[in-house]
Amino acid sequence: MLRKNYNNLALIVSLIYLICLNFGSLGAKVDNSDKFEKLALKWRLIKNPANESGANKAAFIFINNGPETINTGKWSLYFNQSFLKPKQPADLANGKIEHLNGDLYRYVPHSNFTLRQGDSISFEYEADGILFNEKYAPQGAYIVYDDSKIINKDLNIVPITDYTNIFPDSEFVATIPTAANQYAINQKIPVLPTDKIGKIIPSPFSIKSGKGGVILDKNSTVYYNNTLKKEAEYLASLMERYLGKKLKIKEGNGAEANSITIKTAPLKINGVSAESYSLTVGEGKGVVITGNDAAGVFYGIQSLSALMPARNSAQIKVERVEISDAPRFSFRSFLLDVSRNFAKKEDVLRLIDLLAMYKINKLNLHLSEDEGWRLEIKGLPELTQIGSKRGHTVDSKNWLTPSYGSGPHPDSENNYGKGFYTREEFIEIIKYADQRHIQVIPEISMPGHARAAIKAMEARYDYFMAKGETEKANEFRLIDPNDKSVYLSAQMYKDNIVCVALPSVYHFYETVVKDIVAMYQEAGLKLTTFNTGGDEVPNGAWAKSPLCVELMKTLPEIKDARQLQGYFLQKAVTIFEKYNLEVAGWEEIVLNKDSQNNIQVNPKFKDKKVLPLVWDNTGKNIDLGYRIANAGYKVVLCNATNLYFDLSYNSDPTEPGLVWAGYQDAIDPYVMTPFDVFKSINFDKYSRLTEKEEIFGRKSQKIDANMPRQHLKTEAQKNIVGIQGQLWSETIKGSKMLEYFLAPKLFAFAEKAWANAPTWESESAISTRVNSIWAGWAEIANQIGQREFPRLDFLFDGYNYRIAPPGAVIEDGLLKANVAFPGFTIRYTEDGSEPNVNSKEYTNPIKVSGPIKVRSFNTFGRASKTFIVK
Repeated sequence: MLRKNYNNLALIVSLIYLICLNFGSLGAKVDNSDKFEKLALKWRLIKNPANESGANKAAFIFINNGPETINTGKWSLYFNQSFLKPKQPADLANGKIEHLNGDLYRYVPHSNFTLRQGDSISFEYEADGILFNEKYAPQGAYIVYDDSKIINKDLNIVPITDYTNIFPDSEFVATIPTAANQYAINQKIPVLPTDKIGKIIPSPFSIKSGKGGVILDKNSTVYYNNTLKKEAEYLASLMERYLGKKLKIKEGNGAEANSITIKTAPLKINGVSAESYSLTVGEGKGVVITGNDAAGVFYGIQSLSALMPARNSAQIKVERVEISDAPRFSFRSFLLDVSRNFAKKEDVLRLIDLLAMYKINKLNLHLSEDEGWRLEIKGLPELTQIGSKRGHTVDSKNWLTPSYGSGPHPDSENNYGKGFYTREEFIEIIKYADQRHIQVIPEISMPGHARAAIKAMEARYDYFMAKGETEKANEFRLIDPNDKSVYLSAQMYKDNIVCVALPSVYHFYETVVKDIVAMYQEAGLKLTTFNTGGDEVPNGAWAKSPLCVELMKTLPEIKDARQLQGYFLQKAVTIFEKYNLEVAGWEEIVLNKDSQNNIQVNPKFKDKKVLPLVWDNTGKNIDLGYRIANAGYKVVLCNATNLYFDLSYNSDPTEPGLVWAGYQDAIDPYVMTPFDVFKSINFDKYSRLTEKEEIFGRKSQKIDANMPRQHLKTEAQKNIVGIQGQLWSETIKGSKMLEYFLAPKLFAFAEKAWANAPTWESESAISTRVNSIWAGWAEIANQIGQREFPRLDFLFDGYNYRIAPPGAVIEDGLLKANVAFPGFTIRYTEDGSEPNVNSKEYTNPIKVSGPIKVRSFNTFGRASKTFIVK
């Protein structure tokens, strides 16, 4: 009986176990990680349209390398792709693409999606416009499955090689750099002897050379007057790079033959006093730098550095010279966007040193954007807790959505979307810049480009509402929660505009401004200019906000919601006036726009401390800066076609950078003519300098039916106070890419900002002007290649400037090659291998047979792209 009961009990236990096992298997989640780990992804561009009004065709290819079939299930592929406006494919059998926000999209498989082991599926789709290079491809891909599990995916971008199929415009294909067409361009840049090229970039107003010179060594002393101790310490440290020892500094005037004396005295050079200087290197009299002010002395120090050989030596001879110099423009600025992709403090300090070398005196730090908030603000910790990180999210509760390939994990090592400057770091940056006579202009964008701030303040709102503290929750809120406005910003955001009718918006902005002013005070500095951004408010913004609609009823002069942008600036100016700040901003801060984007200059702020930075010189806005200057505003020209350093150097599909305002090679800043921009545009649509009449015509042409094109009035020339170069960071991931975009473009920008206008700027005959441009550029290109690149390598222990590949042809069996910047070494191979530092050096035409590979090398052995010569 006992045994029988035992057997029955065992049977019952077994049955219960099997039942539990069965139910467990039904209820447990299957681990899908393995099959998604082994899912390979490719993307390829199939074809571009003939013009930008058409649509490109591309495809995702899914390859199942795993043992299991992949069905629809609960998974999606997320990715970033800039400037993409996809069209759903006619055949939705394999899935669809959804736009989430900004440049974030996801592919959602169709319910019938089935991918068996070893099979592949191609999902083809179309999108508006031309994808000019491989950097326009999707990036930052990851798969989300089982609701919340995430797997990063390597997206294999199929290289663009079949140009004629990818790019149907044969004229465009002809511009894609090859060894042969680069050779033709480089023919305009002959190798010049060093005594035939300028000694300093930017070129001094006057320079006279003589025989003899001064020998500096470790026993040289830097003498200074009592107001220049900071400059003396800087000079002593700089000389340590050359001589291996920090020089002594001493107050007073030097009499020794190997001394350096820096001092101030009233100067006026070319009619300019501020920042002017003289530099004298006299036989037996040492080096004497005299500045009208401390800044002038500092720029004289930079010119002295440029005269010295780029090497470390116990003794350095500086050749006899007399220089008188002053800047063309008082506002010589460079913008660095640290919001879209972050730049570490160390990279900013390195940039400041570079700008100082080339006499740039402003650094516009773009500190806030839709994709990131980069500065710690006292009392608003959410700005950096939420706004300085990007990762996978739909509702942005903990961080911002991925952008520009930043990926799903907010703290991952290669996430360039994360990061911010602490108060201490920012104070260090602005002090470091001030020591080099660079004013840091902080930019906090409002009312547009504000998504990071909006999402951070919404997180703050939710936190205090959960605690029942309604007043605190609303204190800094930036949106009207009942706003039903529908819009899409230039960067494809649906929710990046603050509500200009909310008092809390201005309370927020003043809190930020006040704290930044305090940081300058803590640094012992005075903030004088603040950039409010103020651009790219899209059509539709504010139109269906109940709060804004009610506000407009009280403002009869405002006929369109777009004009609320001017209302915001008016309120913001009141804040800035409280702190005695000049407000800078993009040109839209002084424009009125209607729903059709028709614009007029708004005279309301002409007598205020308002400084428009004019970037849009494209299309019908070629003269926009002049319209604003002629209306009486001081203007800084930031022309996108000449001064946007993030634009691609050329049409090579492997060359990084954006293309929306054309291509921009090192020469483009040089050919800008600030006082007659119509002379800057004798380029064809592929950015080739031509001898054709200007594309946009002259006085007879009209912008539209009501507004003739304006030239800059003579009396308004004084209103063009400067120029600014921009480096936006959508495609910048790390210091190497930052340096790649900076140089060599920065050299021509510095020349244009500081040096006296070249004679060709006033030349009316286009063919004469083009010939003069090439002659002037040939000299600068020789300076860059023979002097400036080696200086960067020496002073920065290597610099990742772009090395242009050589031009080359084979004619009558002879290899002929040249470089864009004389000073690089050309090396070649005949066996199909990649040229390296040990390959044959090209010096003169040489007999060859068969295809040849060529590359340019700098003195550090760093190389360009390889060209094949046939």
